[in-house]
Amino acid sequence: MDLGHWPTDTEAKVVTVDLEHATRLRLSELGLRAGAIVRVTHRAAFGGRVVAIGADRFAVDGRTCTRIDLEALGGPRL
Repeated sequence: MDLGHWPTDTEAKVVTVDLEHATRLRLSELGLRAGAIVRVTHRAAFGGRVVAIGADRFAVDGRTCTRIDLEALGGPRL
């Protein structure tokens, strides 16, 4: 399931980040990369999400959210 459809107040593991290199690199610098554990904390405007990785929080726009696939911790993708 992509980040844009992931429920709030839950954690997930990032499976893929299917974005152009520059955007993928920037998100990787923020900690959002394959294998990372993220917590979706809030819904943002226009389909975006606010995610937490460790103590850091940042917003991801709706279009970008659709290109990031997540899976449930300890289980198959939803």
